[in-house]
Amino acid sequence: MIRARFKANLDDYRPVKFPTPYPYWCSGCSEEHSIVIAYADSEKQILEFWPEAEDIEYEDIEENEIIFSERFPKPEPDWYKR
Repeated sequence: MIRARFKANLDDYRPVKFPTPYPYWCSGCSEEHSIVIAYADSEKQILEFWPEAEDIEYEDIEENEIIFSERFPKPEPDWYKR
């Protein structure tokens, strides 16, 4: 599993397919793009859900490292179940 950070569509950063297998969120935006953070199985999977993704940076993580916080709460409704 990876945790990726990438540039996405400014007007609509949502994935083109839903539901995504793992959580994602928009961490900010500029005048040109949104910045999305997403958990995925691979960079290929990121491009499957966000074909417009650019400048993909990622780190390998273990599956049990998905961490929810006040800034990144567990998705509702319960579409994401471990």
